[in-house]
Amino acid sequence: MALVSGNVIGNLSGRLGNLSARTVNGQTILAARPSSFNASQDPAALTVRSKFAVTANFAKNVLSLPSLEEIWKKAKASGISVFNAIFKANFSFSTTTKPTEQNILTPEGFALPVTAAEVAADKITASISALNTTAIFGAEETALSANALVVYSNPVNPTDPDFQIVALNKEVSGFNFAQNYNLQIDFNIVQVNTAAKYQDSVLLLAVASKDAAGKVVQNSSTYSKTSV
Repeated sequence: MALVSGNVIGNLSGRLGNLSARTVNGQTILAARPSSFNASQDPAALTVRSKFAVTANFAKNVLSLPSLEEIWKKAKASGISVFNAIFKANFSFSTTTKPTEQNILTPEGFALPVTAAEVAADKITASISALNTTAIFGAEETALSANALVVYSNPVNPTDPDFQIVALNKEVSGFNFAQNYNLQIDFNIVQVNTAAKYQDSVLLLAVASKDAAGKVVQNSSTYSKTSV
């Protein structure tokens, strides 16, 4: 393995002949690729690979929501990528076929006081008690970012994937943290079509407070609800 610092040849990734390249924290890492590789068919190895694929899919969807990416970027340990931080925190919660209600959108945070939540055919809704009942908010916290993943499973057509994920976000300016809030996030047409293909769902929801510049100040833990 070799390290290449700087960007004389730019940031590299992918295959370079019999080498593979990836860039981490500004350093390009070159490593020799094996001439051949036979993946183990041992049941334990198959289980790990399946959970790996499920968790990678989940982490990718978490990263698709900018507020969640910012939260993990601030919380992750030095020397680890944001993706790997999300993956590491969620691997044990995933099954071989889907993420579960135990998976998390945020590493930690204040309790999210949801009193009711529903995944409908074309939207999600949630009734949230005043957030100042579970956390203290400063004058600089003027906006709310609501973020959700809906994990759909049990496909109507068995040829469809075991699960699919819909990622949702809503930004609310001038938010009043001392009042109850009724959240609604509508699906787009692609998300509506995805929802129609599955019989079960898990809603994962987290919120974050933001300042006037749009930066995350603090965040909630993950609320989850399974619908069957």
